[in-house]
Amino acid sequence: MVRLAIAVLFACAVGAGHASVRSEYELKAAFLFNFTRFVSWHEPPSDSPPLVVCVIGDNPFGDLLEPLAGKRSQGRDLELSYVRDPSGISVCDVLFISASESRNLPTLLALAQEHRVLTVSDIAGFTQAGGVIGYVQRGNVIRFEVNLAAATANGLSINSRLLELAARVTR
Repeated sequence: MVRLAIAVLFACAVGAGHASVRSEYELKAAFLFNFTRFVSWHEPPSDSPPLVVCVIGDNPFGDLLEPLAGKRSQGRDLELSYVRDPSGISVCDVLFISASESRNLPTLLALAQEHRVLTVSDIAGFTQAGGVIGYVQRGNVIRFEVNLAAATANGLSINSRLLELAARVTR
């Protein structure tokens, strides 16, 4: 029952009220928001600064992430940032790595680990390459995979309820 409730929450999160079928990136934006609710940073900030969600590379979401700005997750306001180069990762709590950054993936993942950032992408093989959460498509369904070793290396804990929903968990 709890698993069903979480799955419904994930499917409806960002744009509640839309009756039409959601686009691929509407669903990915909803997942991205919910990832912030089920991931814990080992060294949480003491003064509750904004939780910064960044996109690096070409922005496949368009303006679909804009509704996230100002929402609250784990007692923190969400803030959006569009990072132009790897040096900007230091301000991020969550980093969506666009497919346009595939060639820079090893560098970006190393910097994300150094700065304890949750990495998310739809690049094929993302979790196998060391990313934390990777979107995958199974038929017409968008799912996600989780790399627990990468999460731990980045100083993150992932709630077991999120792991139950993952298509695959790498330990």
